[in-house]
Amino acid sequence: LDELLRYEGAEEPLDNEIVFCNHCKVHSGSFRCKDCRGRHIYCGPCIKERHGDRGLILHRIEEWLPSGRFARRSLRELGMIVQLGHRGARCAHPSSGTRCIVVGDITGVHEVEVSWCECLDEHGSFTHQYIQLLREGWFPATTSRPATVFTFDLLAKFQELNFQAKTNLHDYWKTILRFTNNTGFDNLPDRYRQLSHCMRLYRYLVMLKRGGRGHDPSGLASIENGALAVECPACPHPGKNLPDNWDTAAAEQRWLYTQYLMLDANFRVKCKDRGFDDVELGNGQSYFVEEAPYRAHVEKCGKQTEENRCTAEHNAIVKANIHKEGYVASGVVAVLCARHALIRRNGAGDMQFGERYANTDFVLFSTLLGSTLPLLLSYDIACQWSRNLFTRMHELPESMHLDSNVVAETRFVIPKKHYRVHGPNHSHFSLNYQEHVGRTYGEGIEAQWSHLNPIALSTREMNPGARHEVLNDNWGAWNWQKIVSFGSDFLRALQQARETSKVQMRNFTQYTKTFKPEVIEQWERRIHEWEQDPSKPDPYEEVTVPLSMKRTKLELSLEEEEEHMKGALPAHEVTPSVFLQLGIELEEQQRILRSPDNGGDATAAEKQEKRVALLRRIELWQIVQDFHMPMVAPLRQSLSTSPTPSSTMEATTIRVKAEHIKLWLPSYLPSPLREQPSLAGLTRKEARLRLAQLSDSLEDIRRFLRVLTGITEFKRLNVVGSGQRAGTRIRSLYGRFQVKLDRAAERYRAAYTALSALDPEGEWMARFKTLQKEDIRGPARDNTDSSEGRHQTSWIWLSPGAMRAATNSTDSEEFVENMRVEWARSRARARRWAEEEKLVLEEMRRVLAYLEWKAAWWRRQGASRQDVTLALRRGLRAYAEKQAGVLDGLRLHFASVWVPYLRDIGELPEWARAYQHVKAPGRRRKTTIPTTLIVHDNTSEGDSDTDGEVSADE
Repeated sequence: LDELLRYEGAEEPLDNEIVFCNHCKVHSGSFRCKDCRGRHIYCGPCIKERHGDRGLILHRIEEWLPSGRFARRSLRELGMIVQLGHRGARCAHPSSGTRCIVVGDITGVHEVEVSWCECLDEHGSFTHQYIQLLREGWFPATTSRPATVFTFDLLAKFQELNFQAKTNLHDYWKTILRFTNNTGFDNLPDRYRQLSHCMRLYRYLVMLKRGGRGHDPSGLASIENGALAVECPACPHPGKNLPDNWDTAAAEQRWLYTQYLMLDANFRVKCKDRGFDDVELGNGQSYFVEEAPYRAHVEKCGKQTEENRCTAEHNAIVKANIHKEGYVASGVVAVLCARHALIRRNGAGDMQFGERYANTDFVLFSTLLGSTLPLLLSYDIACQWSRNLFTRMHELPESMHLDSNVVAETRFVIPKKHYRVHGPNHSHFSLNYQEHVGRTYGEGIEAQWSHLNPIALSTREMNPGARHEVLNDNWGAWNWQKIVSFGSDFLRALQQARETSKVQMRNFTQYTKTFKPEVIEQWERRIHEWEQDPSKPDPYEEVTVPLSMKRTKLELSLEEEEEHMKGALPAHEVTPSVFLQLGIELEEQQRILRSPDNGGDATAAEKQEKRVALLRRIELWQIVQDFHMPMVAPLRQSLSTSPTPSSTMEATTIRVKAEHIKLWLPSYLPSPLREQPSLAGLTRKEARLRLAQLSDSLEDIRRFLRVLTGITEFKRLNVVGSGQRAGTRIRSLYGRFQVKLDRAAERYRAAYTALSALDPEGEWMARFKTLQKEDIRGPARDNTDSSEGRHQTSWIWLSPGAMRAATNSTDSEEFVENMRVEWARSRARARRWAEEEKLVLEEMRRVLAYLEWKAAWWRRQGASRQDVTLALRRGLRAYAEKQAGVLDGLRLHFASVWVPYLRDIGELPEWARAYQHVKAPGRRRKTTIPTTLIVHDNTSEGDSDTDGEVSADE
């Protein structure tokens, strides 16, 4: 704190004596610079001269006041005039007048007096004022008599902050104003509107520069749609990173050249209807599709009428025609490469209603324009959307149609997190079971949405054109950041693929050895037939056997009817099986009553009424129990766990409550009583009912977990951030299903305990296990600390949904079928990991080949325009070499990360041999600078040219 306070003052005794200028040593000094090292004291003429000579015209100056404090001053107030046009040198023909220019910089807002250059250039013409400002590194707000400029540094820093920190332009400008003066009483020039205008122009110009459009002799008129997008080097690009004969390669090699794409919609990136009529810079030239033909197609298609034939209900289909009032765009739909999550060129479009097929189709075929690669398309509603996709394609312009060979090779899948909610008969859409997909996840687009969503709060207030420009710019930055991380990402992916592939192949090989060769051959044939024709029986679908409480009750009823026909009459008109069923139902009602209350007096009163009703039902049931289980009456009397039939109200208030009365079913009895010959039939029948109850409860647990997963996913995608009312409703819905899940788990545990007493060594124990709290999870990975490849699925998803364990022998046919499904899945895991290893190696090769091609392309651009001035030609060549150098540096960096690992694991692939001498990157060493090279602050001489400052170049 003391040092912070000391910094506010001066090292010189300005408050009690005259301090001479640190430079001339003649005049008294009262000025210092906040941005120069040392903050020495100078007189007015010297501080103006020193900053003018060095071009430090935007430094912040302070003056010592007699009152004993420093106050802000500007170099303009000290008489500085900045001469433009000669990089600080004297101008032979300066303008007769000067102009005050407001300069926005990262250090604050400055007022600078400038003099224009009126010298003639090599063509005999005057240099426009706005061009003189641009050559100074200042971006003018207008080309006609500019009075406001913003430094390139200020614009570039906002561009990066907007991408990384999602800072909006208004907050950024307010921050600059506070840097300038945070007192609130100083009237600073507010240039927010001018900054907004300049930022839009700057974004587009930088995109044009990075896209090489300034090097094109034909200019901007020849820009193709999507030409300014940053391409994914790891994806296949014919003529850039694929072999010349890629299209005639054998099937075992050709699949590596598949284009993997994923589609999704985001309803948070909305745009309000504010009535603006605006022009979009670069319409259709990068990531958003060209607006006019896109709108025309959507309007022509009209309302979506296609029915949902999937077993699950999808909001994307149900809400396709819903329009959000007050918005011109309800969200965006986008196409990304499914392997690397880069936005595709012309791969985004606004949605006017819900997730209509017309929007998705146009965006997809726009990004695929001219594609000849095999396709794999991942979409969360692919099972429904793919049905008539190529029929709908013919509603688009003919230039957007895919070749028939591409159509024939197109496959459709559902992303892995979305796949589980689609129900049965969807294995042919699974990335786990499709051939030649590796470990493609299909959910990477969600990570992109999470990075984009924070900026949606500002873009929804913009006009449509400006919004597109901001999103295009952010997508370009996202793509580039993904590319620069390829080195470590691909190395990690290859290491995991090699390690896990060995483990999965070893497990699969050992598993296969446990079956006869003819059985394996039969299973292989079944998988092959299914791959050729998905309508054949699904080899990956779990075997389900129709065992349930309803079925078991029916079987017991038929058996008792058969016993009655043989003359075996029951002890009571209520048969044993009905008696047991009623007892299990009463047990369930007791569980419901034991649930905690969440209401007030009304809920308590309602619960008391249910308790009285249940008590009466238990009394009536116990009368029947005395006929079927006469040994239970003494137990009830001795333990006082039941009221007498004549004292209902007394029991309600004094004795045990109805939900805590022990029912004394056979499974409740001590072993000596339960093993009596008279109870053998009841014990056997309860065991069958309990087994069915176990099966039903496990299925309920699975079903409720799926529902809760769907609710959570729906909340994340559609509800979060949409208001308190919607959040409350979704929490209430989640809570209701959570109660049902807890009740199903309690029912399972009760049935397990009962069956453990009735049949402690039964074969059912191989299928059903003790249910722990941590077992109730899934079906997806809950713990974010473990990867998908190392995730251990809870046994509740591995256990068959039902079984035929009512008999004493194992159903061998069912056993073999269950083993077949697990074998098929083990085979799929081993094959996917093996494919992943091959695919990652191919992607590494493609990245290096693409970067080499792109660097050569940039070098060719350096000399593409010859009809320009020498200064511009030098700039064109320098920038082209700069871009080529960046790409070459990336290529060598990636090779230095990958090649040493490839060398360690075996023989280098052919493409990697050119980089075999590249060294692995090591830790950056700390450099020690010799003391003779250190620049000292020689204040005693007062004429140091550097004033203690060392530039990066020095």
